Amino acid sequence: MHGRPEKAQTSVRLVRGARARATRSHALPLTVTMAVIPVFVAALFTHATGSGAALIGPWDPPSPGSGGPSAKGTSSAPPATSVVPVPSSSPIATTSRLPACRYADEPAAHAAYDDWQRTIVDTTSRLPKGYVPPDLVPVSRASLSGGGSIRRVAIADLRALAVAARKAGVRLAVESAYRSEARQRRTFAGWVRTSGEAEARRFSARAGHSEHQLGTAIDFKAAGGGSPWTRAFARSRHARWLAANAWRFGWIQSYPSGAEANTCYGGEAWHYRYVGRDVATEVNASGLTLRAWLWLHASAD
Repeated sequence: MHGRPEKAQTSVRLVRGARARATRSHALPLTVTMAVIPVFVAALFTHATGSGAALIGPWDPPSPGSGGPSAKGTSSAPPATSVVPVPSSSPIATTSRLPACRYADEPAAHAAYDDWQRTIVDTTSRLPKGYVPPDLVPVSRASLSGGGSIRRVAIADLRALAVAARKAGVRLAVESAYRSEARQRRTFAGWVRTSGEAEARRFSARAGHSEHQLGTAIDFKAAGGGSPWTRAFARSRHARWLAANAWRFGWIQSYPSGAEANTCYGGEAWHYRYVGRDVATEVNASGLTLRAWLWLHASAD
């Protein structure tokens, strides 16, 4: 971002849930059936009151601040947030836990350049030293003003987004795109000086933990306007158009308002990450934040 935030995330593999195999029922003599029913009921009750109960009903995230980052980042992390999958066009894993917000410097899994769609960079997981995407190109190739670079893989859909926005009467520009680890270190330090560390951690990623370093994140603004780190931008037609349409072009808002305990950062109406149209469609349909969706689809390897 500029001064405002950016974030991070770690890689994950999209997984498909296995289809349940139907089992053939067999008739039992009445006496055997009567004996089995009490056992079945007891087992069902045990399951409903055990871990399976957490997968039933709507997902209810913790209240804001209950799992958010601390100023010093040294407090013990609260229990991980349960993530309940929602119906989608393809089977997905039915159990997963979203790591609670905390500060650490653990190596990001799936940090290869080809893993750009599934890399999770957050307050815990960081990119390896020297991570610089090899295929950065100017955002001007997408006919957007503002400067900066982004990975070539995202240019075509960024251009398509810009064209669609203009047709809708919304002229967008780029406030910030790719940011190196060194630049992110300076950005974060600047926020600490002006706002204090606690506030800086709510709206800016530490070096190595920023989605901008992936080369697939952009902070948008209104063309001809100032920096978007204001409530005015969040209420603008630019922000509203992006929130309603960016996913159609492969871009997902990483830090929606009101989801700080889930994303570990305050709301950022300007910050979008490119994950490709197929993944963006799945994320949008799920109703989950990008971080939660990525962790839900993470594989163990």
